[in-house]
Amino acid sequence: MAAITSLGAGSGIFSNDLVDQLVNAERAPVEQRLDRKEAQTQARISAYGNIRSAVEALRAPMEKLSGDGALEAFTGTSSNEGVVGVSIDPTKANRGSYSLEVTQLAQAQSLASNVFADRDTTTVGTGTLTLNVGGVATDIVIDGNNNTLEGLAASINEANTGVSAGIVDTGSGFRLVLSAEDTGLENAIQVSVADDDGNDADGNGLSQFAFNGVTSNLEETVEARDAILEVNGIEITRSSNVIEGVIDGVTFDVKSLGASSVKVEQDSEAVVGRVQEFVDKFNALQDVIKRFSGFNAASGEGGILSGDSTVRNIQSDLRQMLTTIPEGLENSPIRMLADVGITTDPSSGKLEFDQAKFTEKLEANPEAMTALFDEKDGVDGIAERMLNSVEDFVASDGALSARTEGLNSALRDIQEQRDRLDLRIASYEERLIKQFSAADSLIAQIQSSGNFVSQQLAALAPQNNRD
Repeated sequence: MAAITSLGAGSGIFSNDLVDQLVNAERAPVEQRLDRKEAQTQARISAYGNIRSAVEALRAPMEKLSGDGALEAFTGTSSNEGVVGVSIDPTKANRGSYSLEVTQLAQAQSLASNVFADRDTTTVGTGTLTLNVGGVATDIVIDGNNNTLEGLAASINEANTGVSAGIVDTGSGFRLVLSAEDTGLENAIQVSVADDDGNDADGNGLSQFAFNGVTSNLEETVEARDAILEVNGIEITRSSNVIEGVIDGVTFDVKSLGASSVKVEQDSEAVVGRVQEFVDKFNALQDVIKRFSGFNAASGEGGILSGDSTVRNIQSDLRQMLTTIPEGLENSPIRMLADVGITTDPSSGKLEFDQAKFTEKLEANPEAMTALFDEKDGVDGIAERMLNSVEDFVASDGALSARTEGLNSALRDIQEQRDRLDLRIASYEERLIKQFSAADSLIAQIQSSGNFVSQQLAALAPQNNRD
């Protein structure tokens, strides 16, 4: 750009300020138009982002209502939690009452060796220990590197046999203690020995750790036991105190001997909570849509997305699902949401939820209620259909993404227009400077010529006066 520090010095007419004023007058209208267009585009992107978030928020409640057992929630209670606790898989459980009597708790077996003078210097023999737990046998080689109590315990723990080994200081010596990691008879420990001294059964060398049903050189300090309980008079035996599979969808946590009554009932409150979450998220979406696309009667202005076809399609699709009868439910006692207390307020488009009516219908017609929301006979229910629509709307190739990408493209175009404006204004400023400099130079020359003529005329004046 040409320097303009001396512009106007010759004539006093043209100046840097004049150039700046003309440049700003040329730039301002275009720049203001681009600013308005950019601000409006950014506002539309933000509005679509808010709507997208509100639509995505519908996903979680729709997934809950369309999942297996969503409308068949159950809860379990125990009359004596100190004896038996209960947990429920709502997708598998059914109503029922059960009388339980616990007569034996499952416990893990524990074995102890004879007393040794120390834990890390006295040798215990060499050879091979074979630990068998739950039908799985593991060989552990004992040699000069691990033939002490500490070496033996470390080797057993490293082998991951289902047995943990520790050393107990009795005050008068040390004992190796083997404990089954799991309860029950099937997890009882058997220890067989191949003793390097040639005798696998005596109490010398490695054979002093044999415990295999024939040779019992270890002391059984805790007996392996199964849990035993009666369920409605039927005796049940399990290796664990956490008992599954006796009643579909019900897990008993046996804690102590005694009696308890267990009830499995439908958890209507849990289902109502899931539906209320959906209603709340749907109504929140309506508020967001109204904020950005509604008409403000007081100001006489519409929202930034007023009349937007994408927003109209979202509202139309979701509302249609809420008011139509899913295929196959034409003759059902529950055909549509209005039948179960979920209605639409025509003035706001929001949902109103009558929880008492919903609970009554759920308890009276659980299967029909499930069919309304979830898939049945290959036909999607309302929740599944709405979930599919929500995923379509927010997909990377969905309508909202397409709109947002179009607006981002508009922002890029605005920036390109700004870049072109900068180039045009720079060229315009340079042209002004050249034109004004030339004019300034010409005026300076004219002023110089005028001064010369004036001087000559002034010089002739005295001569004319003498004549």
